[in-house]
Amino acid sequence: MTAWRFQLCRAFALAALLQTAALAAEPLAWNMRETALSDEGRLTWFNKPWWKKAQALKEGQSFKLDLNHDKRPDTLITRKDGNLIEVIDDSGHAKDIWNRAHATYVVSYKGTGVVDRMVCYIDNDGNGKADEVELRYFRDGYLRYAWFGQSFDGDAADIFALNNWAYAGNDWGSKFRGNTQIFLNKYDAETKSWTPLSECPFSFWDLDNDGHSDVILRVSAAPRASLKGPDGDYANNYDYMWAREATPLAKSGALNMRLSFNIDAKPRQEPLSKPHCNFSFTSVGDQPYDFPGMTDTNPLRRPPQTVIHMDWKQRWAPALHYPASETGFTWDEAHDVWRWEGQFWIYERVYLSNTGAPTHRWNMRREYSSTASAERQIYYSDADRRYHLQGASEAWLEAGHVVNDKKDLEFRWYDTDGDGRLDTVEVYRPGSLLPVRTSHFDPRARAVAITPDTLTREYNEQVLPESIAADRRLIAALKKVASDPVAAEYEAAAAKTATPERQRYCLDIARELHYLKVRDAVLAAAARLPYPDSKANPAKWKDPAPGSSATGYSMGDSLHFWTFDRLLRKLDAQYAAGRWDEAARTLTEFKLD
Repeated sequence: MTAWRFQLCRAFALAALLQTAALAAEPLAWNMRETALSDEGRLTWFNKPWWKKAQALKEGQSFKLDLNHDKRPDTLITRKDGNLIEVIDDSGHAKDIWNRAHATYVVSYKGTGVVDRMVCYIDNDGNGKADEVELRYFRDGYLRYAWFGQSFDGDAADIFALNNWAYAGNDWGSKFRGNTQIFLNKYDAETKSWTPLSECPFSFWDLDNDGHSDVILRVSAAPRASLKGPDGDYANNYDYMWAREATPLAKSGALNMRLSFNIDAKPRQEPLSKPHCNFSFTSVGDQPYDFPGMTDTNPLRRPPQTVIHMDWKQRWAPALHYPASETGFTWDEAHDVWRWEGQFWIYERVYLSNTGAPTHRWNMRREYSSTASAERQIYYSDADRRYHLQGASEAWLEAGHVVNDKKDLEFRWYDTDGDGRLDTVEVYRPGSLLPVRTSHFDPRARAVAITPDTLTREYNEQVLPESIAADRRLIAALKKVASDPVAAEYEAAAAKTATPERQRYCLDIARELHYLKVRDAVLAAAARLPYPDSKANPAKWKDPAPGSSATGYSMGDSLHFWTFDRLLRKLDAQYAAGRWDEAARTLTEFKLD
């Protein structure tokens, strides 16, 4: 860590300590005194004057308290689902104490008197809706960590779906979309402060306010020392969240950033329950946890009142300029992965630390760059009509499980000249360790700005329609020579879908399968000629008529064979370069009879 960064981290830590000390010097408000931690960071009810009365409650029973002494109740003690729950109306004047706007729920599982969970809803602007939510987790009464949620366009009470007063962990019940941010902080009992850990933050931006997320950013916070430790996925291991000790901010890092984009056509066709991202960057590095505006202090928040997280309002620029040691690029080609988290990397072929649990294998294009870079850059290739990661040295895609329950093809791409652009493709059939087609091509690349609105328009108004039309033209030409039955199934799948991206992908795979069938047919026709395996017929040195394997090949057989060879090479070059209309014309030159 550079000296100035270290000093900056020390300054943040000192500021948090000074804020904690200032709070300690000032008397806490009545509601915060009620939930104040001990010096050791523990919270129990054993010394509460109402504890014995609470113990006697039966399921469904409750009583109220007036803790702020204004002669009206502000706190509810109840037994529900076997747990004892203290509900505090933090506003002190709500009509309903059990509200999810500005209230705190303190929970003791099975009513032991030891606090296990605390759920806080905070209404910053007094409009009757929560702007923030906190899920604080205790072990044996000791505060260990918390999930925090902030809503910038709705109700924070809807962010986390709860199961027994804890984050339910499901995809659909929680509102992880729109303009929202969630993050995790670890409690440091020694300094009585919060430190970043794990998913810190998970940020969502809805650029057109349709309820979906257009950009999603996940930052993995973990000790920088963990990069050389035994757990390469430290940020996703919940055991560390429950640990007694916390890693100080000065030793914490932002070690992985996953930045995902949705560039589907507007308005979105999928419901809010089917969040989708087309592509993502997964960047790995060794960087201090250091962002402008990352200290967030709220006087309405229970101590510690300062949390640490990337500021949602600065948007995703830090991920675009993150100094990465290696980068992965993922594209959901079949348009069939619905994850609120964006598009994951995968634990195969190339491992990226702190990337999160592996997800989908099939029909996902993966591109990898081992080159250190502080800029996320993409380019568009006219050769395959796709966007690619600038700097990628290799890529792969396994096609299948779309029209059947098996793998149909695999593609592997490479950058053979080191210019950061893919220029060679190998195509494999299932079960084969050798490619059935290897092609070198000029990617005909142009740089593309990573601007969601511009990408959305170009992709849906130009790239997809042109790709679909070009696929159809070449498929029609290929089928006049030879056709593949599985390709026909992909064509049928393309006709059934209303999603242009999926339609294009199905047609792409159909095109490749038909193309391989045509190559097989051309090669089979060439193999039927007497040339080159039989001997020459001396009587037909200059004869254009065909010979036979019995009498020997003629000059015509030789010319025919090499015409096939040159045409196939020409066809392969046109096909690999994406000059498909030229390839269609070349197909008419083959005489396979």
